[in-house]
Amino acid sequence: RKGLDEAVLAQLCLPRSSKQPYAEKSNMLSHLPRHTINWVNDARTLIYVSCGFDALARDLDQLLGTGRRSGGGSSKRDRGGSGDGSGGGGGGGWKLESATGYVLFPGSNHVETVVVLRR
Repeated sequence: RKGLDEAVLAQLCLPRSSKQPYAEKSNMLSHLPRHTINWVNDARTLIYVSCGFDALARDLDQLLGTGRRSGGGSSKRDRGGSGDGSGGGGGGGWKLESATGYVLFPGSNHVETVVVLRR
C-alpha cells in the first residue's frame, strides 16, 4: 500500500536513451559509469497492480509526468508532447493504455487496480 520504492520509481521516470545499448544482463553495461545507466531503459510495457489507490495515484503522477517533481516545479497537466513517443512532459515517456478495477473481496470496499503503461 505504500506504492513503488523511490529508487524504482526514479529509474522508471528517467527518459529512455537511444544511445544506451540494449543489454540482457547488467554486466553488459559494466563499461558505462553506474550513475548514467537507466536500468529499465529497454522496458516498453509496465503492468502496475495496486491495492492502494492513493499510492497508485501518486506513482502515476510521477510516471506520466503530471506530478510535482522534487525542486517544487509546477504541475504538468497538459502533456501535449510531440507525438514522437517521448512522453511530452517527462515521466520516462510512459503513456496510460488502460486501467481496470477488480473487486476481489465482495462486500468490502477494497478494489485491486491493474494499470498498463507503454512507451
